[in-house]
Amino acid sequence: MDDNINNEIPPFSEVPKDERHSTFTELVRFFISHRNAAHLLMLSMIIFGFLGLRELNTQFFPEIEIEVVGVTIVWPGASAEDVDVNIVEPLQAQFRFLAGVDELETRSRFGLATFNINYKRGSDMSQATNDVEAAISQITTLPKDIERPIVRQYVNYDPVGNILLSGNFPERALKSYALKLRDGLLDAGVDKVDLVGARDEEIWVEVRIDQIRRYDLTINQIASAIRSSSLDMPGGLVRAETEKQIRATGLKKTAEEIGQIEIRALTSGERILVKDVARVSENFNSDQSTGWTDGKRAVQIKVFRSETSDSLDTLKILREFASEAETKLPQGMELKVYDTLADKIAQRLGLLLRNGLGGMVLVLITLFLFLNARIAFWVALGIPISIMATLGFMWPLDRTLNMLSMFTFIMTLGIIVDDAIVVGEHSATVFKRGTTPDYAAERGAIRMSKPIFAAGLTTLAAFFPVLTLDNVFGDIVRPIPIIVFAVLAASLIECFFILPSHLKHALTHPEKPPTGFRKRFLDKFEEFRHGRFKQLTISAYKNRYTTLSIAIACFIIAISLFAGGRLQFRFFPAPEMERIAATIIFHSGTPREITKKGMEAVESALQETDKQLRNGNKSLINEHFSRLGSIGYSSGNHLAYIETELIASELRTVRTKEFIKKWKENFPPIAGIRFTTVEELGDGPGASPIELRLQGDSLINLKKAAGEVVEDLKLYPSVISPWDNLFFGKQEILIEVNANGAALGFTNQIVGQQLRNAYEGAIARRFARGDNEVTIRVMLPRDYGKPQSIDNFFLAVPGSSPIRYIPFAQVVDVSEKPGFASIQRAGGAREVLIRAGFADNSGNPADVIREYSKTKLPGILEKYDVQQVVRGEQEDMNESFLQLLIGLFIGLGLIYVILALVFSSYSKPLVIMSVIPFGMIGAILGHYVQGYEFNFLSMIALLGLSGILVNNSIILISRIDERQSSGEDFEESVINGVNDRLRAVVLTSMTTVLGLTPMLFETSTQAQFLLPMVITMAWGLASSAFLVLLLVPAILGIQCDIRDYLIQRKQLRALAE
Repeated sequence: MDDNINNEIPPFSEVPKDERHSTFTELVRFFISHRNAAHLLMLSMIIFGFLGLRELNTQFFPEIEIEVVGVTIVWPGASAEDVDVNIVEPLQAQFRFLAGVDELETRSRFGLATFNINYKRGSDMSQATNDVEAAISQITTLPKDIERPIVRQYVNYDPVGNILLSGNFPERALKSYALKLRDGLLDAGVDKVDLVGARDEEIWVEVRIDQIRRYDLTINQIASAIRSSSLDMPGGLVRAETEKQIRATGLKKTAEEIGQIEIRALTSGERILVKDVARVSENFNSDQSTGWTDGKRAVQIKVFRSETSDSLDTLKILREFASEAETKLPQGMELKVYDTLADKIAQRLGLLLRNGLGGMVLVLITLFLFLNARIAFWVALGIPISIMATLGFMWPLDRTLNMLSMFTFIMTLGIIVDDAIVVGEHSATVFKRGTTPDYAAERGAIRMSKPIFAAGLTTLAAFFPVLTLDNVFGDIVRPIPIIVFAVLAASLIECFFILPSHLKHALTHPEKPPTGFRKRFLDKFEEFRHGRFKQLTISAYKNRYTTLSIAIACFIIAISLFAGGRLQFRFFPAPEMERIAATIIFHSGTPREITKKGMEAVESALQETDKQLRNGNKSLINEHFSRLGSIGYSSGNHLAYIETELIASELRTVRTKEFIKKWKENFPPIAGIRFTTVEELGDGPGASPIELRLQGDSLINLKKAAGEVVEDLKLYPSVISPWDNLFFGKQEILIEVNANGAALGFTNQIVGQQLRNAYEGAIARRFARGDNEVTIRVMLPRDYGKPQSIDNFFLAVPGSSPIRYIPFAQVVDVSEKPGFASIQRAGGAREVLIRAGFADNSGNPADVIREYSKTKLPGILEKYDVQQVVRGEQEDMNESFLQLLIGLFIGLGLIYVILALVFSSYSKPLVIMSVIPFGMIGAILGHYVQGYEFNFLSMIALLGLSGILVNNSIILISRIDERQSSGEDFEESVINGVNDRLRAVVLTSMTTVLGLTPMLFETSTQAQFLLPMVITMAWGLASSAFLVLLLVPAILGIQCDIRDYLIQRKQLRALAE
């Protein structure tokens, strides 16, 4: 212990009266003197932690707030552009100006309009939903044949895992089993289950043209007959002696029953049935996608959890249910559970737990090396007690166990023990003066309460800027300051109300002198402290301007690593993904059979890639699932999409980007293909490093501009697979009624309605059949719907009776143009998004965007009359920088105010805070040495680092002030004060650094995205500990020089007057 700090301990009579009788002092004395109060408090904190742990949900990332109202409107048979003009345009004008709306995104595709109305944070979402429904009801110009708009508030569901059900079975049989699995999972307690690759069932009524002309019928009349005949109706109640319920039953649920419906009765008594004029069959919605794997039909069953459910519990339900269900499947049908995100969560959290335990062991070794064994034990006991209490605090704060929260626990190991170390050491020093154990424990807690509370408040202020982030990045990192606050609260309770009681008992036993390695270590440390280190301190103080110049030079060199491009900044790099996907787009109009053959060729290339890259017999592919007929929001026979899950990154040496590159190289030449790409699948921030958004009125111009941008981006070596999301869809046939048609009473609406009924089908009815919603669709035969058949189509003349038909070509002028599969709008303007990947360790993707936006992009914008907009993740990034900057100034202001109050000085806080910028030296050097890019998480860690540096400076300057108060001159008090606090500063820094050391050498790829935070804290503290010990004395000396100079000038001025 430090013998030379004995003079700071006053006798009890000299303790200030307000301190002797304050509420805090009385509480400390109560817990020390009471027989079991401290033990009960400790037990309560542990039980509270177990209760919290039981209720905390586990997940990969923290919850991200979603305040979105969604609107879906179906308009059967309408092209994407028709939907955009007739539905989206009139409604977006209403939605954009609703109260609380932050951003409006819309998407139009074949037969469907979707609106995502993003609200500002804190909005009343129930009121928002009502406002949206009211806005829709005010629009009277929407097409009459649209289906009822569906309005819903989005609820955040996290994926847990997938089941792949496959086999050489008919589509109906496979879907039936998939529905049984879905219902079973929901009954077992799963929150949400979706089916992918299972098409909706339909009954097709394909009318024969010769028959409907023979009986003078139209498609609409047949649909109306089915609609009015196939239904169940309540008939009321017969009130007699015995009341009876009347029901009219007539709902037809099968193709055979539909065929028996009467359309018309002739005067001859002959009944015309549906089957007499049409072929009635059971089918599926031909516009929806089908699922495949290895040439077999497949259905993907996606399992989700709500915010109130636990990922690991839901995965357990999924596995147990799948294991039981597999035994009941027919022979040849296969079931596999894969893409289990919950498994990955457990692996990642387990990895952090192992690293945290390893760090805790190193911290414990350090404590037992520096401190008395009994004191070290009770100080170390504060770690599990504080962590358990923090887990308890997280429960009412609605936090979760995720990678960021677990890392924060590791980061705060040093913070937990720092307070206890200060109280324990001080108590031991007081006891050495011959006081009683009770008094020593009390004085250790009360005397150190002021600097400990000050250090805690400055730590809170240092993390304050994180709380100012009000976007998706803020949602991700917000658990860090909240858990730090909880840890500090738990640590303060433990070190002031529990630790003193334990120290009282520990001090009653005589301290055994150190022996063996510990004795040699402490002797060497004391020799270093009083020898070389003291000489170094004297030299740093006497050559204070040189010391400060060296520190500034080191800072400039560190910053030059950025300026010279040796160290890159990347805002939020995503961790390596294990899911990848191939997008395959053929030319519009390509039959589904040809697209399927192309998809199978790409699947073969996938298997060939696996054989080429695998090491041994173990496949790199866990599972793959292919969708034929859709990509994202777009659908069409010319589209295919192959999702692939690779095995865990820790189990393979081939990186995901290497696999993607090889797969693309193995793509065979496929005739008729327009576009292919392979990319990593990720939903969080950083998933799309390169994003450019263009807006304009003309879709053709937007497509051309996007095409040129994509070609330009391909010239950048670091840019991977650029593409745009404005895909061409089906070829559009544009019709306009000519003069002959107008004379006969035709309008564009009448012609369009007849064509839609004929080719898309008139919806006669939708009804529930078991678990399925079945659509009855009346239309011309599907094989009649070829493009050339429209020239042979006959239109029914409006109002004619009997119905008279006229050739389509005589009353309508026809032209063709390429259509778009999907049209996106944002803020009311049509938009195209250009995305691309970015090679690792290739610099900052934002620099590429900035450079391109200043050079080639302006010419493209002018050429095609489009505008570049900053939105989405790029907008959040810019906002985050601004909010962090504002929060940083507020945080620094709070730190200054706290320090000014503690030291009753305006200048000393500036001295303490002056070390903050120099903490960047070690952080930057660490990133450079270990080969990591500086990123957003590094910046967050810098805030925590600044708080710890300030705390070390507080310890140092407090001791220097105490020595000055005892009568030492300024220079002697500075040098001796630094020498006194060497042990405290080294010990507090070492506990944090050693707690992070296992993470510093973690090789797991999934932990790599956390390493910039680890590097910042570990390297920053390791380098800054001695920086504080040498730089603070130099700055204090310079401050004294300035003060003396100002005094001399004042005296000289006084003499001159």
